[in-house]
Amino acid sequence: MAKREHDDIVLICNPSAGGRWKQLAGILDSAEAKRVRRVVTDSIDDIGPALSSLSKRVKLVCIYGGDGTIQKILTEIFRALGDTERPPLALVGGGTMNVTSRWCGWTGSPERNFRRVVRDYLTDKLVTREVPLLEVQQGSQRELGFTFGAGTVIRILHEYEKGNKGKLGALGLAAKSVTAAWGRFPADYLPVLEQMQAEVIVDGERLPYSRYVGVFCNITGHVVRLVAPFQHERARETFYLLAYAINARELGTLLPLVIRGFIPIDPKSLIKPVSALTSVGLTYFGKGSLPLDPRYVNRTASSFELRTDEKVYTVDGEIFESNGEPFKVAIGPTLRLAIGA
Repeated sequence: MAKREHDDIVLICNPSAGGRWKQLAGILDSAEAKRVRRVVTDSIDDIGPALSSLSKRVKLVCIYGGDGTIQKILTEIFRALGDTERPPLALVGGGTMNVTSRWCGWTGSPERNFRRVVRDYLTDKLVTREVPLLEVQQGSQRELGFTFGAGTVIRILHEYEKGNKGKLGALGLAAKSVTAAWGRFPADYLPVLEQMQAEVIVDGERLPYSRYVGVFCNITGHVVRLVAPFQHERARETFYLLAYAINARELGTLLPLVIRGFIPIDPKSLIKPVSALTSVGLTYFGKGSLPLDPRYVNRTASSFELRTDEKVYTVDGEIFESNGEPFKVAIGPTLRLAIGA
């Protein structure tokens, strides 16, 4: 086996990712970073050409940044390099959202993650795994990533991105959303909470609803940190799918259950008290179950199409403007990711 060297490794840094300069400084000042090749840029468009200009000796690419930065870099890498052989990627974190890096097992600080990745690579201990990406197509626009979403929930995310980020900003927006959903105030915020008018087609079959609070397609099983709502095991050629045809007020009530993967019961089943109590009793003794809410679609799929006039959507937390054409989501190309313990 060829000897592994520091200059086999490329470190991609986007200093504007999350604004976390101290974390990035810790990486760049580490002994492990002294000899790796660096690509430091504020423009994601520079990433693909920079990688393609490097020698074929590059065996590992480390990415400093959050989910949005990773998504942009992935799309640019595949656009620039096409079907040529791509080196494994190590997602060391460093942004506002680090869902994907944590899913890969890199739960420490970005500096700690990076130093361990380099040491494991040099000692031939680095574990990698083939992971498929979602391919999100809207007309001629193509994005690659791990999560696609649209609907009321994404409009709220868009409001967060436009305002003051951080815990206080998130709490303030959550309070505003609850107040508007239940008290109809402030009036100018109500359009954000309206249901998404949409036609949803899954594996060639149209779902029997036209209004949704949100739809999501996902590869990893985690939409954001601590939100793992999916019920089924994903096969190699499928992705997770979640669609909920309720309104924002109902979602606010059921959210603690939904984000942890509990499928809501059909509220109509509680209209007849005797029938409901009987179902509860049968469930307790293992002889039955409460009817599940048919408006809640939680399954796996191999193709997804969304026809809607929504103005924005997300791929991995990054907000994009819609061009009005139908969305088509399917399993896209695969990449090899470094996996932590």
